[in-house]
Amino acid sequence: MRALSTTAGVALLVVLAGSSLAAAKGSPAKALVKAAKKRDTSGMVAAAEAIADKPDKAGLKALIQIGTAIENMDVYTACQNAIGRVFSDASLRGEFAKQLKGAKRPASRVLCIDGLGTTDNKDAVSLIAPFLADKNKSVRISSIQALLKLQVKESVPPLFERLSTVGFESKDAEAEELFGALFKLSKQSFEVLADWKNWWETSKGTLDPKKLRHSGSDGGTRQRNKNEGKIFESVVRSQAFVLVLDISSSMRVIDLPMGETWYDKKKKKDLKYKDPDPKGTKSPHKNSRFRRAQDAFCKFIEGMSGRARFAIVVFGDKKDTKLWKKDVVPATKSNKKAAVDFVRKLKWSPATRTDLALERAFSVKGADTIYFFSDGIPEKIKGGKTVDIPQDEVIEKARLLNRTRKLRLNCYGMTSSNKTRSFLEKLAKENGGEYKDIRVRKK
Repeated sequence: MRALSTTAGVALLVVLAGSSLAAAKGSPAKALVKAAKKRDTSGMVAAAEAIADKPDKAGLKALIQIGTAIENMDVYTACQNAIGRVFSDASLRGEFAKQLKGAKRPASRVLCIDGLGTTDNKDAVSLIAPFLADKNKSVRISSIQALLKLQVKESVPPLFERLSTVGFESKDAEAEELFGALFKLSKQSFEVLADWKNWWETSKGTLDPKKLRHSGSDGGTRQRNKNEGKIFESVVRSQAFVLVLDISSSMRVIDLPMGETWYDKKKKKDLKYKDPDPKGTKSPHKNSRFRRAQDAFCKFIEGMSGRARFAIVVFGDKKDTKLWKKDVVPATKSNKKAAVDFVRKLKWSPATRTDLALERAFSVKGADTIYFFSDGIPEKIKGGKTVDIPQDEVIEKARLLNRTRKLRLNCYGMTSSNKTRSFLEKLAKENGGEYKDIRVRKK
């Protein structure tokens, strides 16, 4: 199990001291605390399931406090699912509302709302809806996602009312999340509140989101086409985002147009790319992945609107994996110039520390979306040699880092490797994002 963060560790110590758990000896709540003290993952999962089978106030408190504090996805998921099952006990609804509304930490509110999203009870809508206006964006995103997961028509009105408040013209990721949830629940994409209300009055009696079938011909007022610009022809829809760029030495290669190959005399085989500098000692070729990425990033940065806020992470070896800024900064003229200068001065680096890049990206304050560009699988330098980092570990790390942040992670692959493509596709999917292959160059 990962070590506890400082904040989480303090919260857990409070729990383990028993100051807020008036649970009977031998109860599931006490078992959960005991397992947490021992860092026993399987014990915590089993105790969470036991609380769900026999819910009480102490058990609900333990699920929320320990589920938030322990940095382990198995524990988080077990507590989340148990919370959803606890909600089915009508006698605990009042306590549930009390705990959720009284949760000071955004992470605790996110966990509760994530749990509500797993229940099959439409009464959860009234408890979730007020948190669409929570001061913390991660809580708001979690609320949108939970209302969608419930798959009930009662989720629709609070969502379109919130969208009206955020603004139908907003480019923010929250607006995109609202539009997406509404479309999946209703097959509509209206951009005027009056249209939503009129449609709802005529459709609320027959609408059943679980029975909807989606196709490319689905209607609405019009499809949204708002964005901050394009990078590698990929639309950037967020206005508070982190750009992550792979600067590993494999970025030196030149991708060939579809159908063309280059014979590597050293490897004695045809490749879908050309490597004119195997030792990586020369200046990058103008058509290399490295130069193409630099050009694409700089062009995009220069074209950003003043409403955008952004940050940059670059990664190669450990020493070369770094943040340009710790928080997202406004796309002012001076910030854009500084960012372009930073990107233009980059040099490639050995290894591909995807794990560290994700840590840096998820640490950026104020971001709601990550755009992740890479051409290889996770690697690190060990004993002077490059060795693979298990992909499952990296994917699990991203899920853990994102469990309460709720950032959307979009991945883009400059790769001819099916193994790399599969990894990036899974990384994106596990974090609510999309994958796009950007390797192929036009002739």
